[in-house]
Amino acid sequence: MLQLIYDRKLVRRDSLEIISESYRNAGDNRTILLNRAIKKLYRHRILDKVHEVQEIGRGNTPSIVAIDKGGSMLLGVSHKPRITQKKSIIKGIPYITRILPSNFRHIHGVNQTEVKTILFCEETGNSILMWKHEVATNFFYNGENILFIPDVLYILEINGKPFPIFLEFDTGSEGIRQKEPKVILDKIVKYRKYKSSKLWLDEDWQNLLHKPLFPLLLFVTEDHKRIPFFNKKSKENGVWAYGVYHDNYYEFMKKIATLVK
Repeated sequence: MLQLIYDRKLVRRDSLEIISESYRNAGDNRTILLNRAIKKLYRHRILDKVHEVQEIGRGNTPSIVAIDKGGSMLLGVSHKPRITQKKSIIKGIPYITRILPSNFRHIHGVNQTEVKTILFCEETGNSILMWKHEVATNFFYNGENILFIPDVLYILEINGKPFPIFLEFDTGSEGIRQKEPKVILDKIVKYRKYKSSKLWLDEDWQNLLHKPLFPLLLFVTEDHKRIPFFNKKSKENGVWAYGVYHDNYYEFMKKIATLVK
């Protein structure tokens, strides 16, 4: 479980229940079991946790967990705090306030897409062959040094055939005032250049495929108004891609399953 949380940086408890196969299969008591585990690991500083700010009277949201110093030591990795701790003294009493990073909404969106993918596979009898976060590729293209980092590269087995996908999750906050957000176009152009470079043909994940195939680029967004622009620019750049509103992701994957034969 520690490696799973480390790879995802921050995970909300209800997402973790599904992403972790052992807890997903733990039956009706999985929430209780996971909460106990989180509390124990938190006491020993293996995990850190925080709750999102909630309106008064509405109770707590599920805890959000990240690797703490003890967890980093157990994993043998350098520690990078994901939850900021702000110390203050009020009337002589010390308090510690835990604060989520500004990109948590994006991280949670990626995690929720993974949850929906797992549930889609379980319902349809398909499976996830690979799910890798932020695999960086540094390459030169026409003299330009390019750093290419998709949010996720995953390969599904749909109807017995491997199907690779690049996921880009979009909260709609970047370039929000631009009619044609430059940040979206820049992403598409990077995918075009990576495709043209042919470097993907030598990647290890190609061994999971039956034949060389550049993955589908899936742009899952919380702002449906950005989808037409994304689809238009992807087509202009020769990138096989679809924009999908995040609430429609599950149904979209079911449509994909009918097309993979």
